[in-house]
Amino acid sequence: MEFRPTKIPVPEYSEVDKQRFLQEIYGVRKPAVLKNLDLGACMTRWTVDYISRKGGGREVKIHVSELPQMDFIQKNFIYRSLPFDVFVHRAAENKHKEFFISEDEKYYLRSLGEDPRKDIADISKQFPELAEDIQIPEFFVKDQFFSSVFRISSSGLQLWTHYDVMDNLLIQVTGTKRVVLYSPRDAPYLYLSGDKSEVLDVDNPDLVRYPLFTQARRYECTLQAGDVLFIPG
Repeated sequence: MEFRPTKIPVPEYSEVDKQRFLQEIYGVRKPAVLKNLDLGACMTRWTVDYISRKGGGREVKIHVSELPQMDFIQKNFIYRSLPFDVFVHRAAENKHKEFFISEDEKYYLRSLGEDPRKDIADISKQFPELAEDIQIPEFFVKDQFFSSVFRISSSGLQLWTHYDVMDNLLIQVTGTKRVVLYSPRDAPYLYLSGDKSEVLDVDNPDLVRYPLFTQARRYECTLQAGDVLFIPG
């Protein structure tokens, strides 16, 4: 059976301020790509060498996978630790001279608090030297702000299909990111296990195991450096 998903384009808005965001975008409760925002010095400064130098040699815990599609349910990855500067350079490589599993392995960093079970992710605390370069759009009052998660991944990495409870602003600083999103109304078709979906390959799903997935309609976009994606909870 050929799989042809229903795709809904994500609308784009340029030079959005707080008033326009709240009036035209937030209340609609649908994804939106925000372009041409002032995101700070990160847009010109954040090269591989700069990030690794500013972040320094602190140890970070990372996901390492031999496959580009990481699966949280089946755990097809391992956790390892590296100095941050070493990790950044490895994540920028296509082939590795030093590796844990294979020369083609992929890396993923999701910043965590000092105590991952209690502390929320906050880039200003975990990476203050880099946080000062980024200007997060002030669309919400400060007491609504929950966390700021700093992420770096290898090129071509695909994260497991999952959902987030809270509203998100996904800021793409460098590189590009293809994003596929589903409405909460389509949850019955996504084969959820907790907050993760069993459907890992959303482009070529196993329709014998997941026949209802054909009914899920996707929002899809590709973020360029400097784009901000609003993801309603």
